[in-house]
Amino acid sequence: MVFITYIRHALQQRSRLFLPTPVHLPQGSRSRSQTLLQEASIVHSVEHGFPQLLPLGFRVLTKLKTLIQYEMNHVGGQELYLSAVGRKNTWEMCDRWNLMHNELFKFKDHDEEYCLSPTHEEAITKLVSSVCKSLPRSNYPLLVYQITWKYRNEPNYRHGLLRTKEFLMKDLYSFHRDEDCAHQIYEQVCDAYERIFQKLELNCFKVPADSGLMGGSLNHEFLAVSPVGEDTILICSKCNRGYLNNKTQCEHEDKIEQRAIELGHCFLLGDRYTKAFNAIEGSSDTAVDKKPLIMGCYGIGLTRLMAASVEILTSKDSNNIRWPKRIVPYQVAILPPKKGSPEETVGNEKTLGRLLKLDSNEWFVDDRTEFTIGYRLKDCEKMGIPIVIAFGKRATQQNLCEVIDVYNNRTEYLSYEQTLKFIQNYYSLFC
Repeated sequence: MVFITYIRHALQQRSRLFLPTPVHLPQGSRSRSQTLLQEASIVHSVEHGFPQLLPLGFRVLTKLKTLIQYEMNHVGGQELYLSAVGRKNTWEMCDRWNLMHNELFKFKDHDEEYCLSPTHEEAITKLVSSVCKSLPRSNYPLLVYQITWKYRNEPNYRHGLLRTKEFLMKDLYSFHRDEDCAHQIYEQVCDAYERIFQKLELNCFKVPADSGLMGGSLNHEFLAVSPVGEDTILICSKCNRGYLNNKTQCEHEDKIEQRAIELGHCFLLGDRYTKAFNAIEGSSDTAVDKKPLIMGCYGIGLTRLMAASVEILTSKDSNNIRWPKRIVPYQVAILPPKKGSPEETVGNEKTLGRLLKLDSNEWFVDDRTEFTIGYRLKDCEKMGIPIVIAFGKRATQQNLCEVIDVYNNRTEYLSYEQTLKFIQNYYSLFC
């Protein structure tokens, strides 16, 4: 059959995907994402708070990273890399070596003490301090960010990727010559966060919050409603705004209390860190120029956001993952006829063959033709593949493609050209 001829040179084969049978499935977890991601072999495990992502999970995370990079670059961010290892004397500059004592993974190397960094305010401020006196004014506002693995000695790790000891995070840091500029950039980054969550089809509330150990004069959390969330949010039914339960900004009495997941956090830090590290603007000796830079920091946990998307978008009565369309592991799956079935030999080789010759890393073919189409379709639905093209009885008889829109629960029988147009239109709104 034409199917075998082309399959070795075109699309990804399902039989070659590393999707091992799930082991150590969570028992009694309140997190649906934890169960669904492990059942679909997207996450292997999150044993003791340390995640193991399988290839499908890594594809999702890579797409999420690309989406966030685009928005950070759009507001003027420049990507860099900082070491995950922090020195004790650096962390002592703002006393967070002691304040965050129980949260830090600490270790010794010879006579030096270090930690695995959960965040990088000290490290980036130390870097900027070492060069800021020679930076031209045109470098300000300075926005730099990284997307790297962070570490927190979380005693209450739980809910799969939602609360872990190791997590992938985007942290952006901004440095400014004055407060007005810092506030303008703060609002621009907050707007970028809202665009990110909109692109991920998530309804988020920007909520004034407490600064905690981070410090600073202004900060907001971005929260999305979910039963597994660990924050409590009050939603005003009249103005549709959200407030943390310990805040009293809502003037209306008509409020709904909901659980929510924190997806992002923005801080305007003032000069807490820059003053400690002597990060000042300009190289002049005059007193007026020797003022600390104003700093902001902005975080999004990518691994948490990946799991939260599944928690929020997947129907509570469904065992099939629903992803934001921009970060699906694969956009399209093709299901050839079952081996030995009448459909395998009754035409449609031309249409199927044309599809299999398409050069797309967003499509895969489920070449396990020893299984029925129905069995393979359920497998695709479990992984969260939005569009499946099947070649069952009716499709082969009419030389058409059976195009299954999984997320909208509808099926159409289309020609080859119509199928490609349908897929193009489906993703044009999102990708």
